[in-house]
Amino acid sequence: MTTQKSGELMKMKQLAEASGLPVSTIKFYLSKGLLPPPRKEKANVAYYDRAFLDRLLVVKHMREEGLSIRSIRSILEKYPFRGVADWNRFRDKARRKKSHELEDEERLAALSDEERRREQILDAAFRVFSSKGYRSATVDDVASEAGVSKGTCYQYFSSKEDIFVATMERSLESLLSEARSTASEARDALGRLAIEGLSFISRYREVQFMFLSVISEALAGNERLRRKGAEIFRRVAEFLAGDIEKGVEEGTFKPVDSRSVAYALIGIAEMAGILFILEEDFDVPSFFVELMDFLQHGLSAT
Repeated sequence: MTTQKSGELMKMKQLAEASGLPVSTIKFYLSKGLLPPPRKEKANVAYYDRAFLDRLLVVKHMREEGLSIRSIRSILEKYPFRGVADWNRFRDKARRKKSHELEDEERLAALSDEERRREQILDAAFRVFSSKGYRSATVDDVASEAGVSKGTCYQYFSSKEDIFVATMERSLESLLSEARSTASEARDALGRLAIEGLSFISRYREVQFMFLSVISEALAGNERLRRKGAEIFRRVAEFLAGDIEKGVEEGTFKPVDSRSVAYALIGIAEMAGILFILEEDFDVPSFFVELMDFLQHGLSAT
């Protein structure tokens, strides 16, 4: 790899020599949107400056550390590092944070190679299951979407069902973590429930495949997914029941069976999520204003 002086412009061959990358690889990164467009003084002549080289070297290091093209694009869209040193500082800082403190891009940076490959497969699985559903999707589909071999998928998961269960687990943790974070500044239990409900509805479009697939498979006799579906609904109910119980302690709510009310709220939020998908003019904020009024006063005319 040759040294490039600041301010000096390069052609593609010089860029390849300076970066230590083949021309074909650089063009591939360009085609994937990982690099800025070059400077063109003529239609068929492109020039590259030091900033372009620095960005290319960042991409090179990220690829060497095992990040997928999709992950690199996601990180660089939010954090346009000026050089490899910036990327290293970002990655090291992310690795020192606790898991619940990490943003999505920081999580990708903090993972080990093994963890990153597993996450890469689960990212692909989420996209495949959400577009095809559980029954129609195959491990081949997931492997193709992830850009890995089918054998690599089986190194991390023993079956399609295992991949689906892991996808559900990760989606649930993400959903609850986001709801917990967004509701953390609410003044009381009623406010927390409202914000958590809005958070759920905003994510329902992307996670509804899980609910539909689990119910369909349970009806078809898949005992493992029936149990997993029941567990997921129970965990969401326990999450909400905690806020309801705090509301009782605060005097915001009257004493109730918190678990039963939590399941009722899940049903309401799921229905709102369905309407959000089906009705173009469904007004989520107005829906929640009415729902909060109902939670406070019920159907009583007084």
